[in-house]
Amino acid sequence: MFRSLLSVTLQLAGVVSFAWAIHYQYFRIKMPANMSPERMKFGGVWKYLTFLNMILQFVFFSIALLTNFTKSLTKVRDLMFASAAFPMGMFVGVIFWSLWAVDRELVFPARYDEYIPSLVNHLMHTTVIPLQLGQLKLVKHKYPSRAFGYTITATLCMAYLAWVNIIYYFGGFWVYPVFAVLSPVQRVGFMVVCSALGGLLYLGGELANKIIWGTKGGKKKQ
Repeated sequence: MFRSLLSVTLQLAGVVSFAWAIHYQYFRIKMPANMSPERMKFGGVWKYLTFLNMILQFVFFSIALLTNFTKSLTKVRDLMFASAAFPMGMFVGVIFWSLWAVDRELVFPARYDEYIPSLVNHLMHTTVIPLQLGQLKLVKHKYPSRAFGYTITATLCMAYLAWVNIIYYFGGFWVYPVFAVLSPVQRVGFMVVCSALGGLLYLGGELANKIIWGTKGGKKKQ
């Protein structure tokens, strides 16, 4: 009972926090064009992985919350968690703060601070990590076959990298400054590393789920 209450609370927090962050980024950030010339160009905010991930997380936590009241959504919740919400959410947090630690100008220049408060930044890039880890710990998920789940994760990674290159080809700019400072070979290498990280996060989620809850489809470990 206590675990169920905690999971409902966590999922509700996920729904509310991501809904508010989506609203803030889409409607309330009014950044001067000269501050971020590309922001509202080709693709608008839909070109940013952070925004797409917030949409994903909002939908996932909404489904996870509803699953407490109707078991018909359990398979959708589990597949979405395994192949998209967990690996993509963790990817956003890990990559963002790793690049920030190297040089924040590569992902979130200091000049943005005036228009994007620290709280919003954390709702966009930080809270997804404890929320997903909490979901992993509090709720048992039945993972799909590795081939199926991994294929979905890989497809999402490749689709976004293709989107980044489409934006560069048609829009004439890179979505993130880090791509602009890399040579073509380094850029390809960076994309390969990002794709590999996405795959590792899928495998990591699968392993953690097995450690916490036992073998796939089995009973929870006592």
